[in-house]
Amino acid sequence: MNKMVDTRNALFSPYPGCFAGRGQQSLVRLNLHEANGATFVEQCGGPVQLLTDATTVPAHLQAGVMMLGNFDGFHRGHQALMAAARAAALAGGSPIGVMSVEPHPRQLFAPHSTAFRLGTPATKAEAFGRFGVEFMYSPRFDHAFAGQEPEEFIDEILVGGFKVSRLVVGHNFRFGRRRRGDVDLLRRVGRLRGFAVTAVEEVQWDDATCSSTRVRDLLMAGDVEGASSLLGHAWTVELGVMPAAVLRSGERIVAWHASVLKPACGGYDVVIRRPNEPGSLSQGRITIDTSGLVSLALESWRVVESVQAPLFADFIRHCAD
Repeated sequence: MNKMVDTRNALFSPYPGCFAGRGQQSLVRLNLHEANGATFVEQCGGPVQLLTDATTVPAHLQAGVMMLGNFDGFHRGHQALMAAARAAALAGGSPIGVMSVEPHPRQLFAPHSTAFRLGTPATKAEAFGRFGVEFMYSPRFDHAFAGQEPEEFIDEILVGGFKVSRLVVGHNFRFGRRRRGDVDLLRRVGRLRGFAVTAVEEVQWDDATCSSTRVRDLLMAGDVEGASSLLGHAWTVELGVMPAAVLRSGERIVAWHASVLKPACGGYDVVIRRPNEPGSLSQGRITIDTSGLVSLALESWRVVESVQAPLFADFIRHCAD
């Protein structure tokens, strides 16, 4: 058997550019933020646990129900997978986990493509926790990982590392070298290795298929409310306030992650809050001008100036004026 692919992910290390050692598990409580090439991991009371190394999975997270996919935006289609996973986990008393690689595969295979992501690792992790995921396996997606044969990935990571009891995937899920792996292969191997497979069909909502692509199209058209309808929740964007970047009284330039798409130009009513915390700090308005510059206006910045972590903005509506 080939040596197992090293999946440890610097993106989620407490120290930029470092991996957790072989002798310890890459597991932290989640509040994850990436900004300007640096990664910050803070303690959080949320239940989601992060793993990037499949060689040392804690025993209490093994034999679980695991969802596989990109989960960009965690829309209603993704939530259908969550419902199936929760039902199976309750029946078997198993933990619920999700595998979602970082970076997104498109960022590896098309590094010069325009920004397309609906969220960052931090907003994705928060959504997982909010919907009941107990742990997230987020391996480093590079050419070595992408080049694994499907059977190798199943045997070494899903069975050897996680000892999964059930996998939950979309009906058209593909994986492995040259995307050779599919639901039929998972089921065939599962019968031999002792795990079950649930394939979930597409979800229709408002006469449209729930998909990340459809959500992106709506946002690019400025239809935040339509996008929120397909998402089943507000679209959340992670922002960083740029120091001394004041445009005018009450309005400041904010940093927008380079991989996250920007909606149509104009103004948007938003709710500003801390990551992983209930309640809001302030209501405000985000404006995106024709050059792509993003600014945030608040009635008072005093409530957010003491916040060290980046801010989360929940988009509510596209302003008419």
